[in-house]
Amino acid sequence: MKGKLPKSWDDVTLKHLIDIENIRNDKSIDAEPYADLTRNLLMLSLFTGIPYGFYEEMPMNELKEDIKAIEFLKVLPSDKPRKKFKCGGYSWKVNFDTNELSATDFIEHYELTKDSTKVIENSNRIMALYCQPYKYGFKKKLDNKEKAEILKDIPITVIYPLVVFFCNLYPLLLEGIKDYLSSADKILTNKLKEISQDQAEVV
Repeated sequence: MKGKLPKSWDDVTLKHLIDIENIRNDKSIDAEPYADLTRNLLMLSLFTGIPYGFYEEMPMNELKEDIKAIEFLKVLPSDKPRKKFKCGGYSWKVNFDTNELSATDFIEHYELTKDSTKVIENSNRIMALYCQPYKYGFKKKLDNKEKAEILKDIPITVIYPLVVFFCNLYPLLLEGIKDYLSSADKILTNKLKEISQDQAEVV
């Protein structure tokens, strides 16, 4: 019996995308004579739960239909970032006010995104820094690790645009912090000069 294939990115979760990326980046598949076909069969098996061998024996006319059904996976979604979404039995609000980001979270964002090949894999941990879960209208106290675990099941149409947004925003935040620190350093230097002068006058 044929399993269920996704009809759009709305049916694809972060877990799925991580597995898809692993299939795409598996260098051992490149050595095979029909690498693209192998990857397609692995993706079909991933979504349906049907063994890879089943697809190897499937008539080509049927196989072509299934492969065509997942062609949309070649292009990642370009939806606009959402302010609210639902996942894991919670309502989530995205905090776009980066001034509320703690120094620890800022550093965590850097660590999770410094290797661009790991961004998709770390998407749930990145968004845990910016999202707050609610239950029945009340804020739910969860640490970032707990939030990240729940966000593994978030649809790609929700998480991918948000991750892209915050990853593009990060360099601007970094420059802003540098400017702030530079300004603070100048103020401190001038203050120390004033203190030194006052002390010199007293002597």
